[in-house]
Amino acid sequence: MAMTRRKLSKLIEQAVNAQPVNKAFLTDLMSAIEMRDLKYRRKPSQYYKPSSFVCLRQMYFMRVGEEPDNFRTEYTAIGMADTGTRRHEAIQEVLLEMDEMGYDWKYVDVEEYLKEKWAEQKCLTIKVRGKKGAETQLFDEALQISFMCDGIIQRKSTGQYYLFEFKNQTSFKFNGKEKVDDEHIAQVSCYCMALDLDQALVVYENRDVCTLECPEVLTITEEMKWACASKIFECESYVEKMIPPPPHDTNKPCRWCSYQIACKKAGK
Repeated sequence: MAMTRRKLSKLIEQAVNAQPVNKAFLTDLMSAIEMRDLKYRRKPSQYYKPSSFVCLRQMYFMRVGEEPDNFRTEYTAIGMADTGTRRHEAIQEVLLEMDEMGYDWKYVDVEEYLKEKWAEQKCLTIKVRGKKGAETQLFDEALQISFMCDGIIQRKSTGQYYLFEFKNQTSFKFNGKEKVDDEHIAQVSCYCMALDLDQALVVYENRDVCTLECPEVLTITEEMKWACASKIFECESYVEKMIPPPPHDTNKPCRWCSYQIACKKAGK
């Protein structure tokens, strides 16, 4: 005989009540954190985000305003994201003071940098939307790109400007870091295209033991910038036809994607 809903609820209630107080509290606390994250989660904008450039289909869903999956994010993922945000802020606070401390590096205010570019008739489609600490929210009207710039730094002895990007990773991803990850190359290339920069320093932190690595000076060529623009143009062609592009050829970026339900419905 099938178990009634009422009986099932009673069994669940009994199981919960049977938990030790400390375990019951911890279970409810983690559940509350997950529910709060879901409650205050904002719907993504319909602008392109360079961090999504790994997958053309994800770019498409974001651009057409597809409803993201309304699932609860696990507590561990929320905690990792919060940790990454706090470490961003801590590193950027140091960046702001390096010049005063006598180092050969200077944090450059992104808005002031852009004012100089605008005077040179460059980066004219880039607008500053706001600031959060050392980060600057930017929007490119021509390419419909919206992103947060971690910062621009200058080596005083040479005058060279570098895009600064900070990434917080687990030991599994961090260990043996000898070059910038492919998905971050695409992201940084897009930032450099928008900001008229050709050099970038990507700093990785191992979140488990708080060690830092800057594997290489990343040179962003015109070809790399054009590849970013081309991806936007390609996605726009699918948007005009309202036909989802093919999925990414690997499932690497899928785990954290907010459009898994829509992607399954769209098929191959």
